[in-house]
Amino acid sequence: MDPDSKTCAIPKSCSEVEVDLKRLDRMLQAAHRSSIEVKDSYDFYVLALKEFNKENLSEAFLDCDRAKYELTAAINDAKIRIMGSRFHSLRTLSYFFKLYGLYAVIFATSAVALFSILIYRFSDVTVLGVPLWSSFFAGLGSSAQILTGVADDLRRYGLASRYKRLWYMAIPILAMIFGYMAYLVFGSGFIALNDSSQSREFSIMFVCFLTGFLTKWLIGRLSRMSRDI
Repeated sequence: MDPDSKTCAIPKSCSEVEVDLKRLDRMLQAAHRSSIEVKDSYDFYVLALKEFNKENLSEAFLDCDRAKYELTAAINDAKIRIMGSRFHSLRTLSYFFKLYGLYAVIFATSAVALFSILIYRFSDVTVLGVPLWSSFFAGLGSSAQILTGVADDLRRYGLASRYKRLWYMAIPILAMIFGYMAYLVFGSGFIALNDSSQSREFSIMFVCFLTGFLTKWLIGRLSRMSRDI
């Protein structure tokens, strides 16, 4: 590097800086909701946004990097000290749980275990001639969808962008209703499936699971339909 150089710009494309800023915004929101003081970090984040809007990418990158440094310092300050060592506090644990969607992971994993037990214990129970495993398989599918969504977010962005609010806890309940209705449609013979009795039952199980997996998509479709009525 030239010692007389007056600038120290790390080359970054506009899209890369924008991704960094969006990621930092989510990190600041998670920290703020966890009662971690982020004022210093937020100030540099605002400066980075201003420089980015001016298309000054080098300054935007430097301000964004400084904002991350201040955020890390704030998280470290929020830890508890025991005999000279720092350990995670409830606030910092809450931050990481919110940032990486761990609340949704724990909920969905628990739901998978619950629906698996219900399928095993109550597979023969019926309501109006419809076996309850249809609802349980749909609940299992919706739980798998939540886990898939969080895993996809972590793979693509390094943090959770979906299932940050508690509304996702209603998805398995709605999935059970959709699974019950899916059995009525496919189990009644309205839509033809394999003639073999056992193969037909396995096919309906898969349809119920898939219906649960698509619950979020179904919610969007039904919401649009209700607005158009």
